[in-house]
Amino acid sequence: MGIGNPPSVFVSSTCFDLAQVRQDLRIFIESLGMQPVLSEFSSFPVDPSLDAVGNCLARVKDKADIFVLVVGGRYGSEVEGGKSVTNLEYLEAKAKGIPRYVFVQKQIQMALAIWQKNRAGDFSDVVDSPKLFEFVESLRDPKENWIFSFESAQDITDILRKQLAYLFADALTIRAQVARSGIPDTLRDLSGAALLLAVQKPLAWEFRLFGQVLTDEISGAAKLRKDLDYGIVFGSGFRLWDTHQVRNWAATKLREALSLALASDKLVNVALYRAVGEPGEPGDVEEIVYVGQRLGQVYRSYLEWSADLRRAYVDKRFDRLLDIVSRVSRDAIADIEKYSSTLQQRISDAINQYETTGEVSSLDIRLALTRPDMSDLQEEIERIARIAGPGQG
Repeated sequence: MGIGNPPSVFVSSTCFDLAQVRQDLRIFIESLGMQPVLSEFSSFPVDPSLDAVGNCLARVKDKADIFVLVVGGRYGSEVEGGKSVTNLEYLEAKAKGIPRYVFVQKQIQMALAIWQKNRAGDFSDVVDSPKLFEFVESLRDPKENWIFSFESAQDITDILRKQLAYLFADALTIRAQVARSGIPDTLRDLSGAALLLAVQKPLAWEFRLFGQVLTDEISGAAKLRKDLDYGIVFGSGFRLWDTHQVRNWAATKLREALSLALASDKLVNVALYRAVGEPGEPGDVEEIVYVGQRLGQVYRSYLEWSADLRRAYVDKRFDRLLDIVSRVSRDAIADIEKYSSTLQQRISDAINQYETTGEVSSLDIRLALTRPDMSDLQEEIERIARIAGPGQG
C-alpha cells in the first residue's frame, strides 16, 4: 500500500460456487473506500508471463494489504503437491504477515467434528473432497487464525465491518505510539513489521527486529537473486585479452570478496552483540537496524559481485578459473540466506519455549561464512601460465 493509496483487500475463495458472495464482498469493500482484488474481474492485474496460479500468488504477494479467505464446499483446482489454489493463496498471505480474516461455511464447521471421528466416511453432500476438511482443520489452529462461521454474504460483511473497525483502531494506536516514540528519520523507511517491533518492543524484540530487517533487505534484492539464478546480466560487458589481465582481475575480485566476508563477520559477530546489549539490558534500535541493513548490503554486494563476474568476456581457456572464483559468492549468498531463515526459526523456538516453560534459552546469532574450497585455484593459474608460454604468465 503506497502513500495516498487505499488498502487493497484480496478475496480468496473458489469462484463458481461462491460467485454471488464474491460479488457482494466486492461491493462491500468498495463501499468502504478500499480496493477489492478478485481474480474474476477485469480490474485484476495480470502479468502475461505468469499462469493463472502464478498471477494469483503474485497479487497476494505484491498487492494485498488485507486477506479475506472464504471457504465453501468446493476444494477447488489442485496444483502440484495436492494443494488448492486457495490454499496456496492463504499460505502466501500468512508468509507475508498481513491481517487475515477466515470465514468457513457453517455446515462445514458442523460436519468437521463428525469427519474427524470418521475420516473414511462419505461427506460428498457437504464437500467435494476430504482435502477441504483437512484444509479447514489446518486453519483452526488458534495461534494462527480466528475462524468465523457464515451462512450468507451478509454474515461476512457484518463481521468484516466490525473487524476492520478494530483494525483501524489498532492502526490509530500504533500511529500514536510512533508519534510519541520519537522514532528518528533514519528508521522511517522500515517495513511495517520492523517498525512495529521497534516501537512496541515485544519479547526478544532485539533479535526479532534484526531478523526482520535482514529479511526485508534480502527480499529487496529478490530481482538480483533471480538474475543470478537465470544467468541474466545487465550493463556493458568487458573483454579480458591475456593471461596477465585475467589473473590480475581475478585477484582483485577475490580481494573484494574477502572484504565482504570480513564485513559480515564484524557486523554479526561484533556489532550485533553490542547492539542487542547484555542480557537484561535493552538493545539500541538504531544500531540493530544498522547491522541488519548493512548485512543486507553485504548480501546485495555479493549478488552484484557475481553479476560483474558474468560481464567479463574471456577466452574459453579461462572459463574454469572464473568458475572457481565464482564459488566465493555462491557459497556466501547461500550462507546469508540460510542464516536469515534459520535465525527466524531459532527466535520463534526460543520464544515458544519461554512462553511454554518459562525457561530462557541462549540464542546463537553467530554467522560463519563457508570458506570455499579454492585448493584448485593455484593449480588452475599455473596451468594457464603454462599454456600462455614465456612472458605471459
